[in-house]
Amino acid sequence: MPGIQKTPEGKACLNVGCGGVYFPEWTNCDLLPSRQVVGHDLREPLPWDAVVFDAVYSSHVLEHLLQAAGRELLAEQFRVLKPGGVCRVVVPDLEEICRLYLQHLETACETSDEDSLRRYRWAVIELLDQMVREETGGELRQLLNRGDVDEAQARQQSGDAYRGLKGEPVKLESSRADAKDAPMELEADFGAKMARRWAKWKLKLTTGDGQDPRRSGEVHRWMYDRLSLTQLLEEVGFEDCAVKCFDESAIPDWDKYNLDVSRHGNFPRKPDSLYVEGYKPG
Repeated sequence: MPGIQKTPEGKACLNVGCGGVYFPEWTNCDLLPSRQVVGHDLREPLPWDAVVFDAVYSSHVLEHLLQAAGRELLAEQFRVLKPGGVCRVVVPDLEEICRLYLQHLETACETSDEDSLRRYRWAVIELLDQMVREETGGELRQLLNRGDVDEAQARQQSGDAYRGLKGEPVKLESSRADAKDAPMELEADFGAKMARRWAKWKLKLTTGDGQDPRRSGEVHRWMYDRLSLTQLLEEVGFEDCAVKCFDESAIPDWDKYNLDVSRHGNFPRKPDSLYVEGYKPG
C-alpha cells in the first residue's frame, strides 16, 4: 500500500486524479506518477486500506468515466474514508452550461450580430465538443487557434486554462503544485522519473499516437448537474450532500488547502464547475 501523507494539522487528505494541482502534504494520485503523486489507474480500486482518510477530493475526473465506472470510483472513495469524513466532488456543471447555451442562443436569434454569434458558437462547443471530439483538442482548439472568441466569455468560462494561454501573471502564494515557485519538483529523483516514463510509455501503447481522445481519456463520458451528482453520492452511501462554492468546504483547513481557487486571484480556477460534498456516516 502506498504511503499516506499527513497535513501539519494531522489530517489525512486524498486528492484523486490530481493532475498538476495538489499539495505535497496531501496524498495525491493520478495516472502518471511523480515524487509527490502515486501513479494509479482510477478505473481500478484505490490502493489504500479502508477507513484511512479524513477527506477525499476529486476535480474534473468523474466526467471522464462511464457512469458505472464513476459510481465505482465514488464507492472506493467512500471505502477509504473514515466515518464522518467528507468527500468533495467537482465536475463541469451541466445545468449552468445548458443555461448559458440557451441564453446565447436566444440573443443570437434576436440580434444576429457577429459578437452574439461568436458567443453562441462558443456555448455550443462548450456543451458538446468534449463529448464528441475525434481528435485531441477538438473544435475548441481550432476555435482558439483562429482567435474567433469573445475574450470576456473565454476568460469567464475557461478560467485558469485560458489565462495560462494568455500568459497572465500568477498570484497564488502557497505550496500548491501549480503555484509560482512551489517548493518541490514533480520529478525530483531518478526513481520518480523512471516511473513516470514507464507510465507514459504504457499509455502510448494503449492510445496509439495519443491523438484519439476516446482512447486517451480526454473525452467526457458523462455529465452531471446538482441533482444527478447528489443522487449518485447518496446511492454510494454519503449523507447530508450539498452544493458548495469554490471557497467553501467542510474539508479540514480548506482556507489553507483551497484547491479550487484560481492561481490569479480569489475566484474559481475552473468557473464552469459544480461543487458537491457529502459525509460518510459516523
